[in-house]
Amino acid sequence: MHKAMEMFIPQIDNIIDHLQSNTELIDLEIYNKLKAINKEISCIKPKGDDDIRELWLDVSRGTIKEFENAPYPDEKKWYQFTTSKYQDKLFFFFDSKLIFSINEKEEPEKERKYIDKNICKFLTWLFYRVKNETEKLKQNVESYNRYLEKNLSYNKRFGRIKRRDFWDNIGDNAIRLDERLGAERIDKLRKFVDESKKHKSSATIPQITADDYFKYCEICYNANDYFKESSKGLSPKEKYLQMADGRDAGLRSIESNSQEAFHNWYHGGERIGAHPWEICTGGNSTHISLYAYHMENKWSLRLAGSSVARVEETVKMAVALYEKNTPFILSEAEAILRMVTGIDYIGIVPDYIFPRYCHSYFPKDDKIIDFMQLGFEENKTIIANGYWYPLERREYDRTIV
Repeated sequence: MHKAMEMFIPQIDNIIDHLQSNTELIDLEIYNKLKAINKEISCIKPKGDDDIRELWLDVSRGTIKEFENAPYPDEKKWYQFTTSKYQDKLFFFFDSKLIFSINEKEEPEKERKYIDKNICKFLTWLFYRVKNETEKLKQNVESYNRYLEKNLSYNKRFGRIKRRDFWDNIGDNAIRLDERLGAERIDKLRKFVDESKKHKSSATIPQITADDYFKYCEICYNANDYFKESSKGLSPKEKYLQMADGRDAGLRSIESNSQEAFHNWYHGGERIGAHPWEICTGGNSTHISLYAYHMENKWSLRLAGSSVARVEETVKMAVALYEKNTPFILSEAEAILRMVTGIDYIGIVPDYIFPRYCHSYFPKDDKIIDFMQLGFEENKTIIANGYWYPLERREYDRTIV
């Protein structure tokens, strides 16, 4: 590639950030450049229903003149360039960020002009980078894939690390769930999990009132000493109102000691879209819930809260309910037990994937429910102690001329 076309990490990052919020800024020149890029990458075998094609592109940081005081500690950065197609629309992504979309069969009006030399330069650079990569793939598929396996940054890969190894790697910065919970409490959790597997069908309650539900919540709250510093004694309902989400669909207002009132409220339509079971507020993945279910004329309780940020509280709640002989189910009980004893795996995701709800990226047999990105000073140790899944192979489609 001619030096005048060369681009560096700071320039690429600036353009990608700009294009994310301006994906519709298409004129005829940009449109034709995008179609040319799509034609070049079309020799890669697609995956999925949307003709997904991907390439890894490594880019230099450049000289200090290029990045000045910007935080670019690494000399090289890898980007994943992706195209996909749905009906007549083509989509172009950089590290999962949509940067362009065009209709393959509808050219923009000739009068429409969007003049930005940096974007045109970027697309010219991208065309030649894609062309260069596909030519290398065409020449030797095995060599191309071996090169990626050897050189692709671990920040762009999927891996896993045993939690206990992770704790050891980060030393004093580790949240040692085993030490915080203590051996006695973990032994009780283990006993509960073992008994639950044998007697799952017996975790039911014949009847329940609102007062009963608030008392179950109170057991959970007291297990964590949430109200230890309270200057006055609060009722179970008052504790629920302080700790819960607040969108309780009128649970606070029904007749509190009536089984019929709770039954009617549960089966009414008020609960749709509400969060009455969110007994400890948090984000989408960091709240704790105590669900009540009614099936076959019996009630059951289910405690859920497996995020690493809240699992210590959840375990304390579970053990307290167990000690009070309260029938309940603990969601992901075995996974939680593995987590707090450090024998589970933490899933490592690439830096362009947010580490939440990433279960589908990992084999089911690995039983991974917690995720992270590389981002610690101890990266080298984590990389050495982790397992890294094989990369998806790039294959050349020889049916494309």
